[in-house]
Amino acid sequence: MPAAYYFLKKRLSWRDLEPSSLLGYYRYISLLVTSGFYLVGGPKAPFHLKAGAVVCLLLEARFFTRVYRDTEGARARRLLIFVETLGLASILVITGGLDSPFIWYAVNPILLSATVAPVYYCWLMMTAFLSAAMLLQRYSLYTPEEIISLWPDRSFFFMVFVLTTFAAQIFTHIIARLSDQAETMKKQLEHIKALYEAIEMLSHYSDPHEVANLFASYSRTITGADKVIVWVETQSGVKDPRKESFYVVKGPRGVLSEEDWYPHIKSMFENRRDCPEIHVQEVTGSKERQTGRLVTVRVKSSSKVFGVLSAYYSGTRPISEEKQTLTFMADLCAAVLEKRFLESLADELLLMEEKDRIAGEIHDNVTQNIFGLIYGLDTLIKKEHLDDRVRNQLRLMRKTAQRSLRELRTSIYSMSSAKNDKETLADEIEKYLSDLAQLNNVAVEFSSNGGLGSLTAQAKRHLYRIVREATGNAIRHGNCGSIKVSLATDGTECRLVIVDDGAGFDTALVEDRGQYGLGLVNMKELARNLGGDLNIESTPGRGTVVSCAIPFYDNTKALSAREKLIV
Repeated sequence: MPAAYYFLKKRLSWRDLEPSSLLGYYRYISLLVTSGFYLVGGPKAPFHLKAGAVVCLLLEARFFTRVYRDTEGARARRLLIFVETLGLASILVITGGLDSPFIWYAVNPILLSATVAPVYYCWLMMTAFLSAAMLLQRYSLYTPEEIISLWPDRSFFFMVFVLTTFAAQIFTHIIARLSDQAETMKKQLEHIKALYEAIEMLSHYSDPHEVANLFASYSRTITGADKVIVWVETQSGVKDPRKESFYVVKGPRGVLSEEDWYPHIKSMFENRRDCPEIHVQEVTGSKERQTGRLVTVRVKSSSKVFGVLSAYYSGTRPISEEKQTLTFMADLCAAVLEKRFLESLADELLLMEEKDRIAGEIHDNVTQNIFGLIYGLDTLIKKEHLDDRVRNQLRLMRKTAQRSLRELRTSIYSMSSAKNDKETLADEIEKYLSDLAQLNNVAVEFSSNGGLGSLTAQAKRHLYRIVREATGNAIRHGNCGSIKVSLATDGTECRLVIVDDGAGFDTALVEDRGQYGLGLVNMKELARNLGGDLNIESTPGRGTVVSCAIPFYDNTKALSAREKLIV
């Protein structure tokens, strides 16, 4: 027995989840158990004959297991199972007939037949075995029976075989489901790994052409598409309104040539605002004459549709999972392009803050020095007993200083956002809300009383992100029809209020359960980083109000809009 245990441990592995491999355990264990009962129990026969029968069955199990493992065709495997079934029915003749312990070992081919198609084959093998065993019972060496009593003497025997066959089918179905789930999980882990690598790579890219190239490559790798096309439109920057559209293609040249996909995808790109989220088009290559499907999804953020992402799959295989993956990749691509725009806006706000600082320093230092110089020259000119030639020279110097002061003041006014009434933050919020309203078919109102020049670049950036997050949540989760956004300052603080008429939610219940979403947590953290406070008031069915108050700090030297330089 120890030798048999180590043999089984060496030859079999629990890590192999193939049903045929797992059934190998039952084959050898059932052979050991039935052999033990056969050797110590009935029928009465010489021990050497019993031992010979056991050895023959052990060789049969070893031979059949190896041949079955090396046979790949389903038809050949069915034939092997049928031969073993009849062989085990025949060996009952010399081991006790229907009363032989080996009748329970004969269940093995029936169990194994449940792992091959068609489904009913295991029932055929059960019927074949029982029929052969009953027909051969009259030839049994020990208990021959001309007429076999099936009911009620052997009813338990038949019931066990029927239930065992049924259990084998359930077992096979469960193993198949587990195998499919394991394969799906393996693919998902590979996808997650590939997406992690893509996100890691995207952190080093800012050029939209490089981003589109990377997404096309990863989309083709992750989804297994034959060809992927990414067609997007991007803006050069916040201050540069020029837009550029381009497309990137990844895949063999011989698969779906450009003349086959270009008209369709161009039409989808030009009408991307009105096209469906996922569009599937059957196409036939003009060269390869092979029919396939072109799946197109929109590269869309909450406020803008950048373009489309299309993937071509030849043949007619199911692509439901690929659709979901493509949608995720398109959303990720939109997020990256949106991040690029936000970075451009952050750079512009930082540049404005630096310009305001420089303008303030020039106003406080250089202009005051020039003003003092002009005042001193004017005092000298008014003195009596001054030579006319010197007086004229002083007047010329005063005139030059006055002209320099005017030019410097003009430069300060053009540089300072507080002096030239330039509200980049308000303009960008208004532009974003306009795009949001058009894309999602909602009514949006925006109001601002100005005076945002005293805000730091970080405060402007955080307020812009809060507006985007709150309005996006109102549309995605609240299904609102209208949004009102107001941005006001009173000299001590900046107050942002966002009101929507969406579904709303129970804030008390959310707080008690601690079920704040990432969006709500993100908005609260953005306000907290600025030393402000963000409050959310909502009632189910009555919409939501998001209010944020950001205090002003005396850490800027921006000019007041009411200041005047008098010369």
